[in-house]
Amino acid sequence: MHRLISAGAALLFVAMLFASTGASAQIPGLSFPAAAQEPAAAESPAAADPSLDDLIRLLENDDTRQKLVESLKAAAYKSPAAAAGAGAAAPADSPESLSVPGEIARASQILVGQGFALAGQVAVSVREAESLLSGASAVHLPRLYDAILPVVLVALIVFAIYAILSAIRHRIADRLEKRAEHAGPLAKLGLLLLLTGASLLAILISLAAGYATAILFFGGPPNINQALFLNAFLFIEVTKGLFHVFVAPDQPKLRLTPFGDRHARYWYFWISRLISVLGYSFLFVAPVVEASSNAAAGDAVRFIVAFLSLCTVIFLILRNRATVRDRLGRQRARGDRSFRARFYSLLGHVWWIFAIVFVLALFSVWLSSPDEGLRFMTVATLKSIAAMACGGLVVSILTKIIVKGIPVPDRIRDRLPLLERRVNSFIPNALTIIRVLVVIVVLAFIMEAWSLFDLGGWAATEVGQSIIGGTIGAGAVIMLGFAAFLAVSSWIEYRLNPNFGSVPTARERTLLSLLRNAFTILLLAMTVMLVLSQIGINIAPLLAGAGVVGLAIGFGAQKLVQDVITGAFIQFENAMNEGDVVLVAGVSGVVERLTIRSVGLRALDGTYHLIPFSSVDQVANMTKDFSQFVADLGVAYRENTDDVKRLMQDAFDELKAGDLGADIIADFEMFGVNELGASAVVVRGRIKTLPGKQWGVGRAYNEIVKRLCDERSVEIPFPHMTVWFGEDKGGNAPPVHLAAPLVAADPTQVGRQISRSSPSRYGSVNADGSPIPPSVHDIDDAADGDEGR
Repeated sequence: MHRLISAGAALLFVAMLFASTGASAQIPGLSFPAAAQEPAAAESPAAADPSLDDLIRLLENDDTRQKLVESLKAAAYKSPAAAAGAGAAAPADSPESLSVPGEIARASQILVGQGFALAGQVAVSVREAESLLSGASAVHLPRLYDAILPVVLVALIVFAIYAILSAIRHRIADRLEKRAEHAGPLAKLGLLLLLTGASLLAILISLAAGYATAILFFGGPPNINQALFLNAFLFIEVTKGLFHVFVAPDQPKLRLTPFGDRHARYWYFWISRLISVLGYSFLFVAPVVEASSNAAAGDAVRFIVAFLSLCTVIFLILRNRATVRDRLGRQRARGDRSFRARFYSLLGHVWWIFAIVFVLALFSVWLSSPDEGLRFMTVATLKSIAAMACGGLVVSILTKIIVKGIPVPDRIRDRLPLLERRVNSFIPNALTIIRVLVVIVVLAFIMEAWSLFDLGGWAATEVGQSIIGGTIGAGAVIMLGFAAFLAVSSWIEYRLNPNFGSVPTARERTLLSLLRNAFTILLLAMTVMLVLSQIGINIAPLLAGAGVVGLAIGFGAQKLVQDVITGAFIQFENAMNEGDVVLVAGVSGVVERLTIRSVGLRALDGTYHLIPFSSVDQVANMTKDFSQFVADLGVAYRENTDDVKRLMQDAFDELKAGDLGADIIADFEMFGVNELGASAVVVRGRIKTLPGKQWGVGRAYNEIVKRLCDERSVEIPFPHMTVWFGEDKGGNAPPVHLAAPLVAADPTQVGRQISRSSPSRYGSVNADGSPIPPSVHDIDDAADGDEGR
C-alpha cells in the first residue's frame, strides 16, 4: 500500500501543480495577470463576476482600487489595428491550420505563458498577504470577549463529555482489538466499522450535551456563535474520528493500513492537530472575529493561522524527507533493477519538492480566491485523499488475503485434498487484477476531482460503456469458467479419493483422468473465445481460421493424429488402465499416466518411459482381471516324480496357509512333467492369483520349494565343474591349501516355515501399495512357461 500511496501522491502533486497554474480557466473568481493569459480566457463570464466580498475588499484598499480601474480601462480599449490584426491572425492560430512545428510552438507558448502567469500570481499573492495581515490591527478585543464568553461554558461541557466518552470508546477499542487478534481482513473491517459507529455516537452525544447546555443556561437555542462552535466541533471531530479509524494509532491489531506503530502515532498526532487548528480557526474563530470587528480582522486571523499551518506542513515535509526516500528506495537498495524500483527510487529523491510546491500552490490559490478557489482545491484535495484512502484500504485487504490465502475446512480438505491449492493458485491472480483495476479507478477519481478527466461523461459515452461492460463481462466469464473447472475437478477428485464413497476401479481412474484433461482443454478454449467476444473482438474469423489451422495441422502432424486415434481405440477396448503392469513397445512397467496420446510407464529400476501410441503395435497386460504364476521345478532323473508332485503340492498348501493366502484365488494346478531336459526333469504347476500378485507369490513359493527339497533330500540338479590342479612328472598332484571349514548350521533350524511377514518381503508391492513391475527375466520365464504349456 505504501507504493500505491506514494505513486498516487506523486501523480496527485503533479496534477495539482499543473492544475494550479491553469486555475483561472477552472476556478471562478481566480484570475492571473492579463499579460500572461490566453485571449479566449477573458471571455469567461464566471471570471468577470467576482463575489461581493472580493469586490468590497478591492474597493477598501486604495492600491487595489487604482489597479482595478487601470485594468478596466486597459480591457475596454482596443485599437483598430490590433482588432484587424487579431481578426487576421485568428484563422492562422486555429488548430486545423497549424502544422506539427506550429503545434509545438503553440504548446511552448502556452507553457511559457503559464510560467509568467505563475510568477505574476506569486507577486499578487505577496500583495494579498500584506493586505490580509494589515487587518490584524482592526480586531476589537472587548467585543470579541463578549462574543466568545457565552461559548466558553458550552465548549467546556462538550469537551468534558467527549473526553469521558472517548475513554469509554478507547476501552471498546481494546476489546475489539482482542477479537481482531486472529481475525481476517474482512472481519477486521467489520470491527473497524463498529469502532466508527462508537466514535460517531460519542460525537453526537457530546453535541447534544452542548445544545442542552445552551438551552438550560442561556434560556433558549444556541446563538450564532454557539452554533458556529457546535458545527465546527461536529465537522472537525468526525474528520478526526474517521482518520483515527483509518490509522488506528492505539490499536495495531485493528490496523488495516501498513503503518508501523510509531509512524501511525506520529502522523495522527500532527495531522489531527492541523485539522483542529485549521477547522476551529476557519469555522469558528474567524467568523466570530469578523462579526465582532470587521471583515479585515477575520481575514487577518485566517491568514495568520493558514501561514503558520503552511510553515508546519513544510517543516514536516522536510523533516520526513529522508524517511520517505529510504522507504521508496528500499527495493533499489536490495538490488532490484526493475523499472518500478528505479521509479520509486527517483520519486523518493524528489517527492518533497512536489509536496512543497503543492502546499504553496494551495496557499497561493487561497490568497487569490479565498472563496471559490479555496473551495475548489479543498474539495478536490479531500476527494483525492478519500479516493486514495479507500483504494489503499481495498488494496491492503486484498494484499493480506493474497498473502494469507483462503483456508479450506478440514472436513472438506479430507474429501478434496487439492481444492485449497487450486483455489489459492487462482485467487491471487484474480485479486492482483482487481488490485490493478482499483488503482486505475482511484487515479480516474483523482483526475476527475481536479477537472482533468470527466469520468462520468466518459462512462456515458459509447466507448466508455463498451470498455466497462466488456471488462465486467470478461471478468464474469473468467469467474464462471473457474467455478466450472473447480466444480468438475473437485467432483473427479472426490470420485478418485478411496477414503470416501466407493473405491474407484482402474478403469474409472483412467476415464476420469481423461475426462478431466479433455474438459479442461474444452473449457479453456470456450473461456478464451467468450472473453475475446466480451471485449469486442469478433471471434467468427478466429473460428474460421482455427478450422483452417486445424486442417493444416492434420496434414502436417499425421503422427500426432495417429497417436490420438490409436489411443482412443485402446481406451475404448479397455486394453490397459492406470496401475496395470504392461509390456508396450518392448518396455514393461506400471502404467502411471495415461492420456489420449501417450502412456507413461515406470520400469522396475525406476526409469519413466513415455511411449506415444503410434509406436504401439500390441499391448501385453499382465494384470488384467487375474494373474498366473507358472511353477517349474527341475529335479534329477533319479527322483520319483510322484514325490516331486507331492512336494510341490505341500509347498502350495503351506503358502496358502500363510499371509499370502489371500492373494491366491484358486487351487494349485498340477500339469505334470513338462520337459525331459539334458540334466533335469522339469515338473510344472500353476498358481492363480489376484492381478499383479503373481511375482510376489511366486517368490514365496520358490522359497518354500527350496526348503522342502532340502528337507526331503530331493536333488535339484545344476551344472558341475571339475577342477584339475595338474601333476608333476612323478604323477603326484601338488598339495591344495584349504581354509578351515565353517561350522555347519544346525540342520534342525534350517528351512523353518516361512515367517508371516509383510507381503512386500517377496517383492509383491511397493511400500505405497503399488505393484512392483517384473524384470525382463520374469517376463521371459513367463513367456517360456506359456509356450511350454
